[in-house]
Amino acid sequence: MTEIPSIPSVLLELIAKYLQQKNITNLQLNELSKQYAHQQRMPLHKWSQLLEDIYQQHPVPVMGYYIGELVEPHHIHIMGYLALSSPDLYGFLNSFKNFQLILQNSAAFSITHTADQFCMCWTPVTEKNSQLTNEVLISGILNTIRKILHRPDIKAAKIEFSAVTPADPTPYPEIYGCPVSFDADALRLWLPNEILQYPIPSSDPHLKKILDQQAEALLKSIPNPDTFLKDLQLLIVHMLKAGEPSAEHIARQLNLSLRSFYRKLSGYQLQYSDLVKSIRLELAKTYLTSSELSLTEIAFLLGYAEQSAFSRAFKQWENMSPSDYRKNHLA
Repeated sequence: MTEIPSIPSVLLELIAKYLQQKNITNLQLNELSKQYAHQQRMPLHKWSQLLEDIYQQHPVPVMGYYIGELVEPHHIHIMGYLALSSPDLYGFLNSFKNFQLILQNSAAFSITHTADQFCMCWTPVTEKNSQLTNEVLISGILNTIRKILHRPDIKAAKIEFSAVTPADPTPYPEIYGCPVSFDADALRLWLPNEILQYPIPSSDPHLKKILDQQAEALLKSIPNPDTFLKDLQLLIVHMLKAGEPSAEHIARQLNLSLRSFYRKLSGYQLQYSDLVKSIRLELAKTYLTSSELSLTEIAFLLGYAEQSAFSRAFKQWENMSPSDYRKNHLA
């Protein structure tokens, strides 16, 4: 089953910030912001259309570069916090490679190395992104790397865009500070190997371990998760903090009718209640064994009104209390 290519809807904040700096109003942005205010993701084609609309309204060479410069870690969800807590860039890129499917489904991601450079590569799995979309992505990645390393001087060694050559390609090398080419079979960002070992000042091994295991829990709670199921998992985890997430509410957030939602789950031979239980169990085990959270705090994170309700549910799952499970694991 192929899902519609999508991106985190929080990225609309970048557009809003950019337009605010330029003192520009855009009706399409206002409409999309209202439409996706309570949804985790938005279709990639609507993002591309919005960028094109803004460019037509306010043509600036390499506009996507300036929008991508505004990226903050929270725009890439758990990956942003993994970046800040990783020991060095190499450690973060390993996490990014393992979990980036949680963030996007429009391209396959890989990392390759030569003697003195490494390459972050996005190979299209459906259709090529627009040039503006790629500009935002490359600029956003570069800006994230500079911010987490506290090294604003880092520059790309080379960039290969997969879109067709623009009418005027001359501004690109000057703006990006490196050789830039077009019409490639994939989008590639080349960087010097030496930065892989640069330490991340905000590194927090304890926090990174928790985040890694939480991301793993999201992936392992259901077999062979794809984009729809990953989006569903992230939405359930997000909504658990507010209590028991109903199927009706989840379906609405995913822009599906309840009937279509159940039909999708049936296609994966899954029951909604079993899925919520599975996610809760994986997260409960992660919190109990990899954090110092109290049982009350864990119960809250898992959507229980009281610790006793969480303890009863956990005992039914594992035939032991949460406290005993924690003690056994630590022992």
